[in-house]
Amino acid sequence: MVPTIVGYSKRGILPGILPKDATKLFGQQAIEYRLHLDLKWPLKCGHVFDVDTGRDFVSYLCSSMDPNGEYDLWAVIGAPANSTPDKVKLIRSVASGHFARMLVVPEPFLAAMGRRDDASVGKPGYNDPTKHSLIVDIGAGTTDLCVVRGYYPEAEDEVSYDIAGDAVDEALRTGIQRRYPDLQLSRVTVTQLKEKYSFVGDRRKEAMVKLYVDGKPKMLDIAGLVREACEILVTPILAGIKKLLRRCDSDTAESILQNIIVAGGGSQVVGLSETIQDVLRGEGYDCATTITPPDYKRLVAIGALKVAENVRDDQWQIPM
Repeated sequence: MVPTIVGYSKRGILPGILPKDATKLFGQQAIEYRLHLDLKWPLKCGHVFDVDTGRDFVSYLCSSMDPNGEYDLWAVIGAPANSTPDKVKLIRSVASGHFARMLVVPEPFLAAMGRRDDASVGKPGYNDPTKHSLIVDIGAGTTDLCVVRGYYPEAEDEVSYDIAGDAVDEALRTGIQRRYPDLQLSRVTVTQLKEKYSFVGDRRKEAMVKLYVDGKPKMLDIAGLVREACEILVTPILAGIKKLLRRCDSDTAESILQNIIVAGGGSQVVGLSETIQDVLRGEGYDCATTITPPDYKRLVAIGALKVAENVRDDQWQIPM
């Protein structure tokens, strides 16, 4: 797993500062050496935002998998739900020249495939997530929701919101800046604070952190600010669940309600899954049940591998 970030060496950097005097660093290494780099994120709201940076990032991934260039690499690429043709075209542009074949698949569907236990399919009592489920995939750029009913999802089976991890970061940064105007925090630091302390409701009582305000170290309790930022996720998720349920027939709605799978990095916000379930039940969705898989980070990748192993060769596409 590689965080989607690229660091370009700053002008005039001294020899020996960066590993092997590299001009580009990627993922966690870019974060580690961020003081000596100009950081760029190739994605925004889940879609390609910077094509050149995206190509650098994909090139790094390919060289990591195949350092000697011995193989034709084929890729299954997850995309936000209901990605427009123009957005998919940008994905193809970034992949062109790096992958011999590719497939672009909605990420929530890949999460359902990853959650599926193939050995249990058909056994009594097994609730197959690819047959009846509602996937809530909370990523960095988008929160994608998808009803999965045994077939590849269509447009009416999906909704997507640009309120996700990045939006929480921005809300937290704004809240901290409002309360502590003399405190300067980088985007990376804000993200790290969110990932360490994120919660909704009353699950966490305090979040004491040592930060430098106007150059002086201070212990600050940012719990209220973190909770306020994280809770912006709740309203769109509930709205998306209800919108998709309205599109379901009565015969399948109950089975889907009993299998709401909360995945993606945002699923690790303490109390979020429970809050979604509690609010739904309080509003009359009495059988609503949310599930947070323990291997949330790997679900989409596992699902992508299953897709790659099962599609026909003529279904793969050539990047353009």
